[in-house]
Amino acid sequence: MTHDSAGSRETLLVVGSGYRAGHERLLAQMAADADLLLLNPEPVTWQRHLVQAAGVFDACGSGADENALRAAKALLDRRRVAAVVTYEETMVVTAARLARSLGLPGVPVAAAELARDKHRQRTLLGDTGISPTRSLLVHDLAAARRAAREIGYPLMVKPRGLSGSAGVRRVDEESQFDAAFDAALHADKMGLESEGILVEEFLEGFEFDVDCLVHDGTATPVSWARKIWAYDPYPVEAGFITGNGTLGRAEMTEGFDLACRSVLAAGIDRTVAHVEVKMTPAGPRIIELNARPGGDIASRIVELARGVRLGSLLVSAALGRPPQTASSGDRAAGIRFLYPRSRQRFDGLAEAATLRGRPWIHEISELRPRGETVTPPPEDLYGRVGYVMATGPHADEVEDRLLLAHHELRVLGS
Repeated sequence: MTHDSAGSRETLLVVGSGYRAGHERLLAQMAADADLLLLNPEPVTWQRHLVQAAGVFDACGSGADENALRAAKALLDRRRVAAVVTYEETMVVTAARLARSLGLPGVPVAAAELARDKHRQRTLLGDTGISPTRSLLVHDLAAARRAAREIGYPLMVKPRGLSGSAGVRRVDEESQFDAAFDAALHADKMGLESEGILVEEFLEGFEFDVDCLVHDGTATPVSWARKIWAYDPYPVEAGFITGNGTLGRAEMTEGFDLACRSVLAAGIDRTVAHVEVKMTPAGPRIIELNARPGGDIASRIVELARGVRLGSLLVSAALGRPPQTASSGDRAAGIRFLYPRSRQRFDGLAEAATLRGRPWIHEISELRPRGETVTPPPEDLYGRVGYVMATGPHADEVEDRLLLAHHELRVLGS
């Protein structure tokens, strides 16, 4: 629990709360360690019992920063706030600019903007020699075709400023390129700025995530995960596993070191930074830097596997305090998201009574209302209808259990 010099709990201004299934546990972990004021694009509902007060602002359009500042000043009236923080991707830049305007600690604006710009990330990491990757920024099909010929196949096509694999595809041959470029160009921007398309070399290897707590020029790995992929050649992250046996020695030494050096080079501070790394035959390479912790219910899985609370670590980072990272090391846990096979009405998940009775099944939950029409990736990148969580003594065993659960938990409907 965090306290100011007078012994009372310190207060953080949280910008954005995310969605309940993905972020309620993270917000609760934060609320256990600090008093929270929430500035949110939507009126509070499930968040109400976790925050001291809340304000609403219009996050759309060019006036979003001014709207946030106005709402924040009203919310902070007669309240002393120690820092500004967010865990929501779409709020990273808004929160950083708000912290600067209020004269409060937060992620530096330049670092937040770089975290939302994959082209600038590539330029920085290449120019410094930290993680060189061939990557060309293009704005039209003719330039994109020239870039593809220069880089060679296979290659990756991705929007400049989106996240979560939105609009991203591996292209194996020239006949696939135009369609991939068009899909990246017209990907749903979700309110984010994304001007231009990146054509990049494809990196062979094993990809994983690492979250680094960053404060005052130091970066410490606090969480990591093995990814579960689906829908090749679209890199859809259909789940992840953390805990005992998740990664090998090279990932946890060379990979972690590269992730920490990269977030520091990017100037990221006062947050838990989520970094995507790939171990290639030539060593680790950075895929993406994010100035917020991992999403997709990561806080629940990490706590379940290792007893580490990402929300508490985010509070420590925001307040500029060293991390408390004691964890258990003899358990693993993971999550697998469930998708329909095709566009259909969602009538729930299969009963699978035997599976549901297994002691290693932690939770099975549905994410969409029954009767709703649902569509799988790549048509709907976020077409999840449910998830299953499993535990075990080792990551490999958890992976096998999630595979079995994925087979048994058929998506019902027509």
